Amino acid sequence: MSKKTLPYARLMNSAFADRGRRDVVMIDALPITDGEPLRLVFESRKSTWRQGVWLMTDQHLHVNDQDCPSVDLWEDSAPQEIQMICNTKNGKLLLYNIWDDGSGRESQSWSSGMLIEELPNGRRYRCNDFGFDTDFDKLVFCIVRMTDRA
Repeated sequence: MSKKTLPYARLMNSAFADRGRRDVVMIDALPITDGEPLRLVFESRKSTWRQGVWLMTDQHLHVNDQDCPSVDLWEDSAPQEIQMICNTKNGKLLLYNIWDDGSGRESQSWSSGMLIEELPNGRRYRCNDFGFDTDFDKLVFCIVRMTDRA
């Protein structure tokens, strides 16, 4: 997906909606401010497959001392907690879950998505890679706002 084709509002999963579940998100658009520091925290994984998160802003993310237009963070190879600085003009951090079943990075399947829980200082994401019979526990992570900003 290019930056020109990405939504800048939350995109819901229509396949789950057709089955009566209207709370499954394909792509989230978290409101942020330019230069805002965030922390991604991997909480749990209940999958034999590799699980991760794709993130992007309209400018760039500063992660691990690098400026990136977008970044894949994998639960099995990234630190449990990752700090980042979000540079943006439109005020959105786009994100969705990714996985690898051994055949390469995958995302956005017909039945993939996330359940989102609002937290006092961020959001918790409970992810499904594919399949409609799910507990949304393949990957659980949080995006936490770092309130001690200078």
